[in-house]
Amino acid sequence: MFKKQKGVSLPLMAFTLAVLAIIVGSLGAVRVKEARAYAGQTRGEILDELAKGVELYRKVNLQVLIGPMPVTVPGYADPYAPTMTELRAGGFMTTPVVLDNADYSVLLNRSPVGCVAPAPCSIWAQTSLTNPILDAEGRLDTVYLNSLSVRVTNASIGFSGPPNPGVITGSQGTWTVANPDPATRNGIVVMVSGLGGSAEPWLQVGDRRNPNFLGPSVTGPQFDTPVQAPGNACTPNGAFATGPNGIVFCNGGLWTIYSGPIEVGDTACAVQGAFAVQADGQSLLCVNNRWRDHRTYGYSSTAYYVHGSTVTMPVCGVGLTPVATISSTSASVIIGANNPGNNTGSFISNIDAGTNMVSITGSNGSQAGTNARALVLTSCVPT
Repeated sequence: MFKKQKGVSLPLMAFTLAVLAIIVGSLGAVRVKEARAYAGQTRGEILDELAKGVELYRKVNLQVLIGPMPVTVPGYADPYAPTMTELRAGGFMTTPVVLDNADYSVLLNRSPVGCVAPAPCSIWAQTSLTNPILDAEGRLDTVYLNSLSVRVTNASIGFSGPPNPGVITGSQGTWTVANPDPATRNGIVVMVSGLGGSAEPWLQVGDRRNPNFLGPSVTGPQFDTPVQAPGNACTPNGAFATGPNGIVFCNGGLWTIYSGPIEVGDTACAVQGAFAVQADGQSLLCVNNRWRDHRTYGYSSTAYYVHGSTVTMPVCGVGLTPVATISSTSASVIIGANNPGNNTGSFISNIDAGTNMVSITGSNGSQAGTNARALVLTSCVPT
């Protein structure tokens, strides 16, 4: 008698294979989802760096961008639509990430439309991707988009989608903009900064704007220069910049440390030796209870002068008077007949207060010899 053969029935095998296919497919879908999430995070980090650069550009050039038209920002073909190349050249993009101009669009807008300072006016920035984020079937790639969004911290972010792809809303409905895509496609990512804000003149940590103290708030032109060393040449007079340990300003063609309030020259002051500046940038020093010009105060020069020559007086700033003082006199006594010298001794040198002419004479009032010299020190002293 034959034993019955044991085995697996075809229906059971088919069921098993179907279950295995579902498991394998599920694992593949998980891996695909993980890959899309990682790709979204990477793209989000790039977008965040871009958002930071655009926001810094907006703040640095804010006062120019809200001024009368036409507006010009050196290095930018259109100041309201800077490209990735221009932002990188301007120092606003410093990461090594390569950004293609064709992949991104930046647009800055006035709010309200057409406003011009000093009327209430602000600038907001809109940065968008030129191509949509969709899955293989042409639908919103929500995994990619959600992972991307959480990585953007330097701007508010939103993207177009059903039921109305023509409108993009972000930050829990606090702002709404039109889809910048000409075809109003789904999946267009938009980052917004400054929308609904004020002119934001206040300086912040890491700000590169020049502080130009013109009123109760701090405003300034582009603050995108290297650190300037006190004593180096500068232009224009009165400009401000970053110093090695503070703020420097251009005073008389040289960078000078700023450490005082704005005062009026040759007016009263209280603290001897205190520093201040005039509105035009000239530095002041408190001497004998008056604000005096700091740059020209004190010693100016030393030089030798002969009898009958005129002393070159210094040009002094506000609250100061030029003076010349004889430091020493040298003359020779020439012995012998028919000599051109003066042998009277006790040589005296003097500077005429009206003409600044030097005289060097002997004890009898006659001119000293031709080799006689007076060492003259010039300076600017309080009036």
